[in-house]
Formats: sequence, C-alpha cells, structure tokens
Amino acid sequence: MDSALIDFLKKDYPKHFGQEWKEDTMQVRREQRPKGKFEIRDGQPQIVQYTGNGVSVINNNSEIDVEIIDFEHYINIFHDTDAGMGRKCDFIINPIAGYDFIIFNELTESERRYIMPFTSPQTGEEKEGKLAYAKKQLEISIEKFYSVNSFLDDYEKRVALFSCRLTDGKPERYMTRSVSAFRKPQKILSNIRAHEPLIHGFVFEQRIYDKEYKTI
Repeated sequence: MDSALIDFLKKDYPKHFGQEWKEDTMQVRREQRPKGKFEIRDGQPQIVQYTGNGVSVINNNSEIDVEIIDFEHYINIFHDTDAGMGRKCDFIINPIAGYDFIIFNELTESERRYIMPFTSPQTGEEKEGKLAYAKKQLEISIEKFYSVNSFLDDYEKRVALFSCRLTDGKPERYMTRSVSAFRKPQKILSNIRAHEPLIHGFVFEQRIYDKEYKTI
C-alpha cells in the first residue's frame, strides 16, 4: 500500500496540471529504510550510500520505516509541461505510514567559501551562496505542493533540510587566516540547529557532513 505522499504524487499533483499518471511508463524513484542511520546522495544509481559516501546523513529514530523519494527525478518526469517547471529539491523523506514528519532535503557539495555570499573570482559578480540558493530551492519545492492543496499541513513536523558536504581541506588550514575572514563561514559550519521558520509552517535546518539529522 502506498503512503499518502505517493498517492499525492501519483494522483493529485499530475491531475492539477492536467497530466495523467501512467503506471506502465512512470515510476516514483524511491528507497525504503528501517529505523537507524543512513546516508544519501543524489545523482547515483542508488539513493542510499555506504557509510562515508553520502552527502546527507539521516537518523530515522522513529519506529516506522521511511521512504526516500527522488523528488528531482519525479518532477523531471513532467518535463515540458507546467507540472515539470521550476526548481526542485533533491529528496523528500517521510514515514511509509502516518504523518509524524516530512523532510524536504536539498544536497550540495561545496568549498566553504561558496556557502555564504561571495564574489566570483572570475567576474567580480556578487553571488548569493549555496545556503541562500538551497533555501530558495526548498521553498519553491514546498510551494509546488501548496499550489495543489494543503496536504502537507497534515504532517506534524515539517522540515526543510540543507545538507552540505565540504570538498576542501580540514578546518585547520583555515585557522591561519584572519579572524574576521574565518568567522563568517564558521558560523554556518557550526551545525547549531537554526530552527528558522519558513513558509507554510516548515522549519529550516542545516547539517554539514557528517552531522546527522534525526527524524524525531
């Protein structure tokens, strides 16, 4: 039996945009995991990765299995239609039964200097940074649901999670820089829960690999 989220993705969402879900040619790419910790990564044949190979670390500390839905893949099914327009986050994570929580998860791999706003060394152009981009990506993804109905309001806990894996060296190499240069990115790398309110009752969280996010 499909979860309520899968029912929404197969029925309500396509119908709203005048599309038809075809079981013989369309598939919601997803994987299921029991209680415990796991790592996920986008752009790979398998969503769940061996320990050490992921970008986002999720600890399902509930008693119910969770499903990880490749939301980007899902939206791309409807390319060239209104249902497939706009930006989308990488994954959505929710329990296979019930409405305890739902997590919209945007993943990125980046050097520290690109997380916060920065100046492009090539063009001198001011860039918003990975963090701000991820927030927009998550909000746009959430709005896709609310353009159809308020189904997401049924979830008790609604989270927009930004997961980042740093690609540059260890923090020690940056300690030789001035305090003012180091302090700004360090604030983002601290992994302190921000609990920043977003749209529709969602809360923004961020984790730098390999810090985990607990579902409950």
